[in-house]
Amino acid sequence: MFITVKRHEREKQDLMSGNRLTDAILKTAAQGLFLLDAKSKILPPVSKSLAALFRRRDFGNLSFDKLIAPIVTAKISSAARNHVLRLQSTAPRAGAPQADADSNPLRDVQVRLPNPDGTFETARYSFEFDAVDANANANVDADADADAANEPRLWLVRVTDITARTQQHRELEDLRAQIQAQGEILRSVLQAGGARFGQFLRRTDASMKTINGVLKKPAREAAAFRHKLEETLHEVDRIRRDAAALELSGLAAAARLFEDSLQDLRNRDSLSGSDFLPLAVKLDQLYGQFSALRSLASQAGSVRGREAAAPRAHRTAPAGSLESTLTALTDLVAQEQDKKVILDCHGMQLVPARYQATVKNIAIQLIRNAVMHGVETPAERESNAKPAYGTLHLEFKALADNSYELLFQDDGCGLDPDKVRATAIAKGLVSEEAAARLRDRQAIKLIFKSGFSTLATAPGEAEHGAGMSLVRRYVHEAGGKIALASLLGHETRFKVTLPSLSAGAAAAAAVDAAADAQPA
Repeated sequence: MFITVKRHEREKQDLMSGNRLTDAILKTAAQGLFLLDAKSKILPPVSKSLAALFRRRDFGNLSFDKLIAPIVTAKISSAARNHVLRLQSTAPRAGAPQADADSNPLRDVQVRLPNPDGTFETARYSFEFDAVDANANANVDADADADAANEPRLWLVRVTDITARTQQHRELEDLRAQIQAQGEILRSVLQAGGARFGQFLRRTDASMKTINGVLKKPAREAAAFRHKLEETLHEVDRIRRDAAALELSGLAAAARLFEDSLQDLRNRDSLSGSDFLPLAVKLDQLYGQFSALRSLASQAGSVRGREAAAPRAHRTAPAGSLESTLTALTDLVAQEQDKKVILDCHGMQLVPARYQATVKNIAIQLIRNAVMHGVETPAERESNAKPAYGTLHLEFKALADNSYELLFQDDGCGLDPDKVRATAIAKGLVSEEAAARLRDRQAIKLIFKSGFSTLATAPGEAEHGAGMSLVRRYVHEAGGKIALASLLGHETRFKVTLPSLSAGAAAAAAVDAAADAQPA
């Protein structure tokens, strides 16, 4: 077969034009583009963006498995390897996408990318596969075309960074869930009434505390494990039924998942402590739903999950009042820390004149500590399925025995007993042996020691590391007591009990006398 000079020149020009077009695409495409041969080897050339996506430049003679194995889990890597083998065995017609796109395990995967400093960052990539006929040529004869049809297919692989798209989708889903939850709260309050909804919040909070306490109980015998299981199941079932009755679907669904896990344990012939460990994840999911529900209810101002007889402050605090002062302080510290925080304040107008300074000083330190150490940044809160705004609850009330109670709670990250121990040891406040002997409930109380602080710098604090020790001093000087409780990842609570005014005066006199007795 003879080829004329004109035809040869024309084909040469077509080839050069095709090469220029290919080079332009490979240099400018945002996607990572490369070809896989029948042996799952990457063929040159590859798109320029591939180096940025995989943070490497050596793709020559590299297999697909070795390309993705360092950045995905072993499970995903194995699934990807099987998927590529399956694609090559089916060999669809060129130009057609893979036969079953839904079976592609790499449509949306999390990857772990190395940084130069040794750290890692995560992203989400999408891999798509299309068959390519490398021998396709309009001018080949029938015999050549038949031979080409028997050749192994090449696969064009397109890698797309879908991190931003995935994040947007997640944010939309979170927003949709939040709107749905707000709608459910509003409907429940309108249908059931604020009093009944408040009772539900208090009852659910009590059940959550009971569950947490039951799961922490030590058990060795089979009967003890069964008893823990039945106690937990009873409380979860109550939460699910109450949530379903109020049509709170998110909380009801989380309770049902927890309940299903408990039923699975109930059906087992034998139980051990390790069987209960996975329940911590389900409990955290359930608590997350309840915490979000309570925060939304509080922000909506529809219900205050508190005692029916508790005094209620006006939502617009009078200028110059203690509440307005503390609200302004909260806003100021939150702004300094680049955080979003709401102070939910009640009963400040009921503070007797004798305790005005004490309550103010205690509240100031608790607010500073909560905003600086407890409440997470908006980004951290949203990543943990919390509202962007942190909420501080502050309430003062008189008790039946004429004493007083100051309650403070934040919905922040909680106290990590191990971190508190380590900080106290590092600052020389307690020995390593003594810290190891402390139970978690005792360990978190180390924050009251003078000089304790988990911040390297504490903007806005005049005396670094003195905030919580000052709180303890103010309480003791007034003859009162302070209690602390915390749930890691969810909340920290303080309860300050102040004696009746007559008892408080006597305590103050004793403190003054002791001070006078000290040498100058």
